[in-house]
Amino acid sequence: MRLFIATPITLPFYSLIKNDLKRYIEGKWVEGWNLHITHKFIGEDEPDKYKIDLKIPNEKIKVKGIGLFNNKVLYLKADSLNIKSINEQINNKFNLKKEDFRPHITLCRIKNIKDKKFYDEIKKWENKEYEVPFDVFLYKSILTKKGPIYEKIYQYKSSSS
Repeated sequence: MRLFIATPITLPFYSLIKNDLKRYIEGKWVEGWNLHITHKFIGEDEPDKYKIDLKIPNEKIKVKGIGLFNNKVLYLKADSLNIKSINEQINNKFNLKKEDFRPHITLCRIKNIKDKKFYDEIKKWENKEYEVPFDVFLYKSILTKKGPIYEKIYQYKSSSS
């Protein structure tokens, strides 16, 4: 089963961003119900071994600012004091490869930037700030021709340590 650990994100202003920017780019926009922050992509594995206790921060995640990865991925920046701790806990618990972890919410996989005004337009979203709950789930990912389908299969509860 294809697995990842993530925090689901509900953004009330997502359709505004999409409507504002889609005229400048061609690409595959993430469906609103699929928005999330991936703490760790696991890949093919059995889910039961990932049903562990994690120390979940008792805080909100701030979503603020917009960015680009190599002009190919449009994303919102995500931050909290402890957001990287989930990734670190999973890496340590399962002795997984430690990679550069940049918390973000993918909005669009860009195929083509049609208009250079796009770079000025994304700056308009730099100061839009929103807070979301720090809920963490184990998901299974089913790939289809229409895009991925994500299903929550386990919710992490904070351990007392």
